[in-house]
Amino acid sequence: MARYDVFLCFRGRDTRHTFTGNLYAALQQARFRTFMDDDELKGADQIAYTIVLEASRISIVVLSEHFAFSSWCLDELAKIVDCMNTKNQAVFPIFYEVDPFYVRHLKGSFGEAMVAHEARFGKDSERVEKWRSALIQVTNLSGWCFARGRWCEYEYEFIERIVQHVTKLVPRYRIFVSFSGKDTRSFTGFLCNALSRSGYNTFISDGEQSSQSTVGVIEKSRLSIIVFSENYARSPSCLDELLRVLECMEMKNQLVCPIFYKVLPSDLRHQRRSYGEAMIEHENVMGENSEKVKKWRSALFHVANLKGWCMKTGYEYEFIEKIVEMASKI
Repeated sequence: MARYDVFLCFRGRDTRHTFTGNLYAALQQARFRTFMDDDELKGADQIAYTIVLEASRISIVVLSEHFAFSSWCLDELAKIVDCMNTKNQAVFPIFYEVDPFYVRHLKGSFGEAMVAHEARFGKDSERVEKWRSALIQVTNLSGWCFARGRWCEYEYEFIERIVQHVTKLVPRYRIFVSFSGKDTRSFTGFLCNALSRSGYNTFISDGEQSSQSTVGVIEKSRLSIIVFSENYARSPSCLDELLRVLECMEMKNQLVCPIFYKVLPSDLRHQRRSYGEAMIEHENVMGENSEKVKKWRSALFHVANLKGWCMKTGYEYEFIEKIVEMASKI
C-alpha cells in the first residue's frame, strides 16, 4: 500500500458530506496524500485498511456527536492511539460540535454510547475498556474545537488552519532545479515559484558555484529538474550537478526530468552547436583526455535519452503549468 500523509478517522453519518468531506478536499488540494474511507474497504479487507492506517504520518480524528456509537470508529481510534504510542505517529483530535469535557468524562452522547456498548459486550469487556482508554487519551492531546455560533469562525477558515498546521508537520518531497543563470533565470524563477505555490520544497542552483550543501540537497530530493539551455554546458558546476543527479537516479531511484529550453536533445546527444563548443573549451582547459570531460560527455548523452520536455515556442506559463502537473502526478 502507498504511504499516506494523513489518515482521517470520522463517523460518516455525521460529517462525511459536510466537514470531513471539505477537509479531505482541502488536504488533497494542498497535495497531501490523504486517506478517507469509501465504505468499501472496511468490509472488503480489514487488513489492508489497517496497513493504510499504520503507514500514515498523521491521523486526524473527527470526534462528532455520534462518533462513539460506532464500534468501527472506536476500534479505529484504539488502533490510532496504539500507533501513536508504539510508532510515534502524530494524532490530532477535532472536537466537531462536541465539548472535549464530555468526551474525556464520557458524558452526553459519549456516555450513552458506552452504556450501550457495555450492554452489548458486557461491563468487563476488554474491548470496551480499550475504547474508554483511547477516548480519554485522545482528549489530552493538542487539537481543535469547532462549534457553530455567532462568534465562531467560518468552517472554511477552520479547515484552512488545520491544513496550515499539517503543512508545518509533513515534510513535502524536495525538487532540485539545476539551470544556467545566464540563460534562464527568469523562466526558472517562474517555474520554481509555481512549484513552491503548489506545496513542493524547491531548491534551485544556477550553476554559478557548486558546494557540499548543494550535493546534499540533490541526494535528498525526490525529483531533479534540469533546465538545459544554450550555455548550460559551459558551466563546470552545472555539469558536476548533472553527474550527481544521474548518480542519484541510478543509485537511489531518483526521478529526473530534463527540460530542453530552446535547445534540441540531439544537441546534447551528439554534442554539437553550443554543447560541442563547450566540451572543446573544457578539453582545452583540462586536457583532451580528461576523465572529468569524458564523464560530462557521457552524462549529456545519457540525459538526452531520458523522457523530458522541449520548450521552443509558445507561452512559457502554459509550459510551466504542464511541468507542475507532471510533478503532481509523481
